[in-house]
Amino acid sequence: MAPWIRGPGGRVTLLETAESASIAAPRDVSLAAPAVDDVARRLSAIYHGLEARADLRPGAHVDALFHQLVHLVLSTPDELAVRAFDDVRVSSLAPRLRELCATGETELELAWARRIGGSDDPSLTLSQFPYLSNYRLLARMEAGAVARAVDHPVRSLAFVGSGPLPMSAFLLARELGAAVDGIDRDPVAVTTARRLARALGLSHLRIVHEGAGRVDLSGYDVVVLAALVGATGEEKAGVLAHLARSMAPGATLLIRSARGMRMLLYPEVERTLLDEFDVRTVIHPDGEVINSVIVAQIPRRGAVPVPRPGSEA
Repeated sequence: MAPWIRGPGGRVTLLETAESASIAAPRDVSLAAPAVDDVARRLSAIYHGLEARADLRPGAHVDALFHQLVHLVLSTPDELAVRAFDDVRVSSLAPRLRELCATGETELELAWARRIGGSDDPSLTLSQFPYLSNYRLLARMEAGAVARAVDHPVRSLAFVGSGPLPMSAFLLARELGAAVDGIDRDPVAVTTARRLARALGLSHLRIVHEGAGRVDLSGYDVVVLAALVGATGEEKAGVLAHLARSMAPGATLLIRSARGMRMLLYPEVERTLLDEFDVRTVIHPDGEVINSVIVAQIPRRGAVPVPRPGSEA
């Protein structure tokens, strides 16, 4: 699963990515910062356009609406985003907008996963996916964040919320040299992902049908929690509580979050939900990326989680 990011030719897709300050993409200075009234007006038009659609499968009109939404999100600086979220015209739309974005992301991934899995030449079809390079960039960035947080080789990785197109899970595990299990509660996503993995010969990618609040994660060195797992604060808190109980002492957790106007697309993971973890670093994106990344670890037995000064970038 992934955030919206501008791809080749100016098109937009859902690609979950994070970016460290050292490799941040340059901000597009041509994006004007709109006023709160303008944000509310434009957001309302986009929202009603998406809500009026019979479905959110990829297509010219749906793509255009999501393009407008992402442009608005990326062109609004954090200081204005704070003011915008204080306005009920904006804050009242956020929960439903996140639901619409999640639906659009799933439809996009399903469409491409089925196309690749049903192709006579799956590898060739995958190479035609216009955002494959973004998945690879994502994997390198997040692998770097994990590598800086651990002091041992990563042997196994679980990707919770891997979806129907689990390329992020596979590429991240490959960057780390680890075996990977993609975990998802949606039977359609699981069936589609398994077919895709077989078609591409991804023998080291196993797809597990299980919910995030029930899966046993004690055997993994690294666990990745997709941004859309736990849509509300209460749901996210329940998932994180389970992860804290289920993961092995010393294991690393990579959580995808959001900040500023990006919270219209993905929920923020508040630090108060991470009291059971040792937060190692927080990376906020700059430029045309969406997700923040939190890297945390399960304290080893006898250790107490402590804040790490200067851990936020």
